[in-house]
Amino acid sequence: MKIFESFKSSIGKRMLSKEIEPVRLRQGFNFHSAQRVAFLYIDSDEDFLKKIKQYASFLKDNYGIKSVSMMGFVNRSNKQIPAYQQHILESDFFTPRDLNWYMRPVNRVSNFTLETFDIVIDFSGGESVPINFVLKESKAHMKVGLKGSAAEKYCDFIIDMSNQFGIAKYVEQLNLYLSNPNIK
Repeated sequence: MKIFESFKSSIGKRMLSKEIEPVRLRQGFNFHSAQRVAFLYIDSDEDFLKKIKQYASFLKDNYGIKSVSMMGFVNRSNKQIPAYQQHILESDFFTPRDLNWYMRPVNRVSNFTLETFDIVIDFSGGESVPINFVLKESKAHMKVGLKGSAAEKYCDFIIDMSNQFGIAKYVEQLNLYLSNPNIK
């Protein structure tokens, strides 16, 4: 089974590199100027999702951001979707069942990719083929990701974590750079 998944992943990476990125208006934003922000993430556990939701609340409360949407990849069958993942406002998720044979999401992500967010932030670490498809297809004005990741080439703003990726450190770096009103 692992060999088959590895094969699908390598085909997915090749297909991802061949797809054309949609036309979008690239524009710099910071948390003071953004009104609509979105997060991409891989559902790992309830604690991780709580941290993401707390960060969304932090951005709304401290910067007046009107909307923080979230799109997660839950790498489980539909029968194993955790209860904490369902029915979250401004949030959606997709599962392996929503992917085609080369791991491209074909269901449940079209509304997200068509939205013109001011900023899309990748919390997945940049190595997930399904998340990278969504990131590449997003029409967001500014995409934020990790330096050295597979998603780096689809991002407009890159954060160098020097192999210290953890949600707390990543949030700290996001706040450091994107809270500066002079960065646009």
